[in-house]
Amino acid sequence: EKSVGHGVAREMGSRAERLDKPEKAEKNAYSFQLPGPDGKGIPLSDYKGKTLLLVNLGHGSSYNEQLSALIQLADKFKDKGLVIIGVPSNEFGSAERGTDAEIQKLYKVDSKVPFLVTEHSQLTGDQALPLYEYLTKGKDAPAGGDVHWNYTKFVIDGKGKVIARFDPDVAPDSAEMLSTLDQIFDGTFKAKPTGERPAGGGLAVGDSQI
Repeated sequence: EKSVGHGVAREMGSRAERLDKPEKAEKNAYSFQLPGPDGKGIPLSDYKGKTLLLVNLGHGSSYNEQLSALIQLADKFKDKGLVIIGVPSNEFGSAERGTDAEIQKLYKVDSKVPFLVTEHSQLTGDQALPLYEYLTKGKDAPAGGDVHWNYTKFVIDGKGKVIARFDPDVAPDSAEMLSTLDQIFDGTFKAKPTGERPAGGGLAVGDSQI
């Protein structure tokens, strides 16, 4: 009986310890990493306090005309803490063909892209990057589900929370994008409730487009 009592006491003690422990922190973007161009993981926690704009690139896409506007956007807001990251993917219209070395040359050398361009990645399906699973299916994910096409854009705030999503037709130099970034940096931006789309940010139809 004595040993049973001690067993109950130990069990109650362990329960108390579990109750005293804080609940596991909610996942945010800082829980994930992206594959760097050298194959090494880049933790998004390295960018704490920065506003991140993630864009899935496709140099063979008609939307690649937005690349120059992305470069200008990076320069315009760099002093305010904007960090743009390009994520090449060949999933949509086979618009990002080539080896990783060839893709890096296209962006970093030929197009002189100043921001990080990651390793070629899968964004949907069983092999999708865990970060994109979070961005599209996480608790706080904006409406839209899986990425549908090239140049889909996600904004992550300085606390690691995804706060906005823009589909390909919303260009980096559009009034909508610029207004959103201005509001983020002056502290007046209010994220839409989960499941609600921002004005002009409807799902990309473009299934027959590149």
